[in-house]
Amino acid sequence: MIHRARTPVTLLALLAAPAFAAQPDTPADAPVPNDPAPPAIADEGASLMAAFTDRSNFRYRSVTGYFDNDGTYPNLINDTDRYYTAGLGFEVGFDFTPPDAAASRLAPGWTDPRFGVAVSLKQFIFTGIDISDPTPAADDHPYAGWLTLGLALQRSDATRHDHFGIDLGIIGPSSMAEDIQRWIHDEFPDEIDPAGWDTQVRDEFAFNLTYQRTWRTERADVRGLQFDMLPAARVDAGTVFMRARGQATLRLGANLPDDFGPASLLGFRDHTARPDPCKDWSVYGYMTVAADAVGRDIFLDGSTFSSSRSTEREVLVARATLGVMARIKFVEFGWAQTFESNRFQAQPNGQTWGSFMVSVACHF
Repeated sequence: MIHRARTPVTLLALLAAPAFAAQPDTPADAPVPNDPAPPAIADEGASLMAAFTDRSNFRYRSVTGYFDNDGTYPNLINDTDRYYTAGLGFEVGFDFTPPDAAASRLAPGWTDPRFGVAVSLKQFIFTGIDISDPTPAADDHPYAGWLTLGLALQRSDATRHDHFGIDLGIIGPSSMAEDIQRWIHDEFPDEIDPAGWDTQVRDEFAFNLTYQRTWRTERADVRGLQFDMLPAARVDAGTVFMRARGQATLRLGANLPDDFGPASLLGFRDHTARPDPCKDWSVYGYMTVAADAVGRDIFLDGSTFSSSRSTEREVLVARATLGVMARIKFVEFGWAQTFESNRFQAQPNGQTWGSFMVSVACHF
């Protein structure tokens, strides 16, 4: 199917609005000040700017590596490159400790809030059902790559966590997805030569905004093990995705960490967590179930500003993940297996992929 150029959907530019307190309502008959920024608001804005530009407020916390793949050893179910084929990412996280005035502005009404920030570099690769076919069917999954630089701000307290993220990058040949896949298949024996990249989505600048709120229940003990529940709601808006998600994660293990869930490439890591120095290790298993309502997916809908291949996407997509996370002192690692329902109408069946992550932290 050929996708025709379309006008971009207006973005939800106020995703991060909950991070700031609402200002008092102004009476309708109040005089309009000549200065567009009243002194109080200007002072608050200046204090926030000073908090984010003062390097002494930031402290290195961790570096994390991610690897997703649907056709190699991380995936225990299938061994076929197709659809969401692979993802690779690196992320550096920092503790963020703003002054009290800025903290109360960033988390109004919260008790003892904690803050974290992160910078990430990620690449995602998408292919058709048969990478050996140089002429994929018109309704097959389009070939595409996404190379993105991500920035994130997070806040949390004892029972809730907010993630505000922005991803800026390139989709198309300049994402180097074709080069990476061809290099990997050349390096390993008996790998199929990917032949369908001449049909990939064209180059375009891409950006996406993400907001997710996660809650955490009180922990309970079962035969010496701890478990908790982490329900969450998420919204993505931009030229890449327009979607809403609901999900829930159940964790069961020993010495559960004081965080808001396992880190993942398609999700994020909790950069507000502060490991307990009295606990040298933790291990737990988890299950996450999620459902997406999708209004746009550039990897299925095709290019935003030019003609490209596309296919009819499914509006509702379900997902389940089973995984394990473990930490020994300052090293954390995890593995997960994800099962996903059909993302587009011509897809013959669902997909699975495997995920690895490893993180090295300091300042325990």
